[in-house]
Amino acid sequence: MNKRIDVAVGAVQVVVAGIVLLPILWLYLASVRPSLDTQTGGLIPGSLTLDNFANLLDQRVMLSAVRNSFVVALFSAVVTTTMALAAAYSVSRFAYLGRRAISATVLVSQVVPTIVLIVPIVVLMRFLSLSNNLQGLALVHLILALPIAFWLLRTFIDDLPREIEEAAAIDGCGQVGVLRHVVVPLLRPPIVAVASFAFILSWGEYMVALSLLTSEDVKTLPLAMQTLFQLHGVDLGLIAAAGVLVSLPVAILFLLVQRQLIAGLAAGGVKG
Repeated sequence: MNKRIDVAVGAVQVVVAGIVLLPILWLYLASVRPSLDTQTGGLIPGSLTLDNFANLLDQRVMLSAVRNSFVVALFSAVVTTTMALAAAYSVSRFAYLGRRAISATVLVSQVVPTIVLIVPIVVLMRFLSLSNNLQGLALVHLILALPIAFWLLRTFIDDLPREIEEAAAIDGCGQVGVLRHVVVPLLRPPIVAVASFAFILSWGEYMVALSLLTSEDVKTLPLAMQTLFQLHGVDLGLIAAAGVLVSLPVAILFLLVQRQLIAGLAAGGVKG
């Protein structure tokens, strides 16, 4: 009986995996097929070519978009993780007036959908003269990622035994040293998870970028992809190549940090 259940579960997993992977497989195959071949609708390519990628990289907007997306996403990942770690450690370890209010405010901020905040964000960025530039977009991405990063890291810090930090302090380690040499190494999986989350959120974000950026030289990859859609036709091969260009860095990032990422998210789910 147990063997039949295992077989049934395995079959369901294969079906689900196939449903999830089929669009991804089609995208990657379409990126190396001529557009006319892709339009036939078959999954098996008649011929393979790298012309789609060559034509894509010939467009100046795509090259600048790759650079812009990488700069903004890297800034968001590094600064979000640093600020969230410092804030979470402060709220978790120090008793001061307003600590609970800070946590509650961060939590409430997650109730409002991002789409509702688009208009206030645009107005505020224009008031601060930060619209239509990468600094303003990076700042907004930081604001969007920071609450989740804060709560995830605070959960882990709350569960860290204080005795470890106290022992380091007795040995002469200062507060910054305790955070750097004790807390950070113990929190490596959740820190990697938070940094990866912030990078991925910023790398593929579209709505805020669309609302803030108008100049071609500051467009990010999702906006640059939009320029590939033509009024009277669509080059499927070119679009698929752009999709691969957007998805590949995220896939590589996941492969590099998958162990720590899964460990951090799984442990966070158990603690939650």
